[in-house]
Amino acid sequence: MNKAEIIREILHSLRQDFESRLRVSKTTREQGNNSESRAEGKYDTLSIEENYLADGLAKQAEYAAQAIAIIEKMPLRPFTDSDPIDFGALVEIQFARANEWFFLAPVAGGTEFICDGSTVTVITHESPLGRQLLGSRAGEKIPSPSAKILRVV
Repeated sequence: MNKAEIIREILHSLRQDFESRLRVSKTTREQGNNSESRAEGKYDTLSIEENYLADGLAKQAEYAAQAIAIIEKMPLRPFTDSDPIDFGALVEIQFARANEWFFLAPVAGGTEFICDGSTVTVITHESPLGRQLLGSRAGEKIPSPSAKILRVV
């Protein structure tokens, strides 16, 4: 699998997330500040709620922008099966029912895409699986979920 293609897919997903959250944040902010949203009584909080929502969406867009910068700066290096797993490693894991591919990155956990006909899931060192993989090597077993590391690329 081509790691440059994996990085392109991650960046594409993060950029879409950034643009979507920023667009919705701006729209929500405009709705929260228009004359129809102004409070008609002390219990009418629509404007306040819309502005809180806009703030939250703006923070999520900022997180996506920071994640983009981190992924763009992440060095890609080849790994061998004897190298300890670290950021930038593409790992094939054999579970009881199927083999799955994971890409270890500092951000963008949960992002999934198809690469060379296989689904690749991005995991971070903060996930339970990511914590177990970090520093492990091909051929080793992980306890929970029970699996074996087949390859590290």
